[in-house]
Amino acid sequence: MLNKYKLFLVPLCLLLVGCSAQKNQGKEKQTATQASKVSQSQAKSSQTAAASQSSSATSKSSAANSSSSSSQSQQQNTNRLAQFNQELKANLKDTLIPQADGLATGSDKLNVRYQGNTANYTISYSVGAQAKEFNDSSISQEIPYAEFAKKTYSSADEAGQQINHQTASDSQGLPEIDLGHNIKGYLDSGAGQRYLSWNEGNWALRVHAAAVNNEDPQQLAKQTVELLETYRPPAPDPYGEVRFDTNTSYGSRNQVIVWQKGNTIYQLSGHSAETAIKMAASIK
Repeated sequence: MLNKYKLFLVPLCLLLVGCSAQKNQGKEKQTATQASKVSQSQAKSSQTAAASQSSSATSKSSAANSSSSSSQSQQQNTNRLAQFNQELKANLKDTLIPQADGLATGSDKLNVRYQGNTANYTISYSVGAQAKEFNDSSISQEIPYAEFAKKTYSSADEAGQQINHQTASDSQGLPEIDLGHNIKGYLDSGAGQRYLSWNEGNWALRVHAAAVNNEDPQQLAKQTVELLETYRPPAPDPYGEVRFDTNTSYGSRNQVIVWQKGNTIYQLSGHSAETAIKMAASIK
C-alpha cells in the first residue's frame, strides 16, 4: 500500500510543480507586459514632449523671422529715403530737405526726382508701381504726392512779398471759433466761400472751404492745430504762411506751407495737410 501511495504522490507533486511554474511564467509575462506598456507610455510622452518643444521652437522661430522681416522692411523704407537724401545733398550741396516722406504706406516704392540747382530747385516725391533709381527719367510720368521747392530772390524784401502774412487785428469783428489749445480762429464768409484764419507765432494760417458745396473749414482747422502741437515746421525769418483747403483730389497738392529765410522762400505742397505738416517739420 505504501508503495502505491508513493507512486500516486510522485505524479501529483510533479503536477503541482508544473502548475507553480506555469503561474510564475504567467506572472513574469504579465510583469513584462506591464513593463512594456510603461516603457511605451514613457516613449510616447517623450515623443509628445519633443514634438511640443519642436513646435514651440518652430513657432518662436517663425515669430522671430516675422519680426525680423518687418524690421528689415521698415529699415529698407528708412534707408530708401536716406539714400535719396544723400544723392540730393551731393547734387544740391548744403541745402534743407525733408527727412520724412510723410507717408502712412507706400514708402517701399517711394521715388524721388529733382530739377534745378542749389539756389533754385524743386524736389518731387511720388509713389510708383515699382521702386526706381534716384532721378530716373520715367519718374516724371508719376504724379507727385508732394513737392518741396526753394527759390532765391535778390533781396529779403522781394522774398517777403511772396508771403501773405495777416494778424488777428486784420480779422477783428469776424466770428470767433475755438480751435483748441487756447487758439482762436476767425471765420470770414462771403461769395460762396469760407476762410478760417488764425496765428501761431510768426505763422499765419488759413483753411479754405467752399460754402456753395456745403464745406466747413472747422474740422481741418482743428486737425491742423492738433498736428502742430506735435510737428513743428522750421522757424520762419521773419514770417511763414499755411494755406490749406478742405477740397482735395487725386494729384492735387493744394495743402501749402511756405516760409521765408532772408532772401529765400521755401515751399512744401502736399496732397494732404498731415503729409505736408510732417514733411515740413522734418526739414533740416
